Amino acid sequence: MALRDERAAIPIGSFPSEFGVTLSLPSVVGHAGVLEVMQMELSSQERSALERSVEGLRNALQRVGN
Repeated sequence: MALRDERAAIPIGSFPSEFGVTLSLPSVVGHAGVLEVMQMELSSQERSALERSVEGLRNALQRVGN
């Protein structure tokens, strides 16, 4: 194991395939990078807000990519 491979839980940008865009989500990070994106328990209101954010990011990506 590498020195200081702390496996810290921090919010960091990664590409969770379930969302299809890069988001900053609480993740376990070690010397090899993001080891696990932590599953959050969200209320329906929080989940809706997250989905709106994801959709906004997808739309922005489409505009930049075209």
